[in-house]
Amino acid sequence: MTDTLRSAATTILDLWKSSSLIQGTMALMGFGTICYLEIAGQPCSQILAALVGSIIGFYFGTKKVIPAP
Repeated sequence: MTDTLRSAATTILDLWKSSSLIQGTMALMGFGTICYLEIAGQPCSQILAALVGSIIGFYFGTKKVIPAP
């Protein structure tokens, strides 16, 4: 059990160091904000939509593709 926790902690630290965790969190928060505004019936500014689109595009654009063996 402790090996599993150590492994998970190491993985989270590696993600934090590579900023992948931060990018994913920002993408989810931005997407959630736009969804909330739409559900609440509030207008979503074009600047916010462009910013969130850029963040999500950057997040998925920087993912590494691992070739099949």
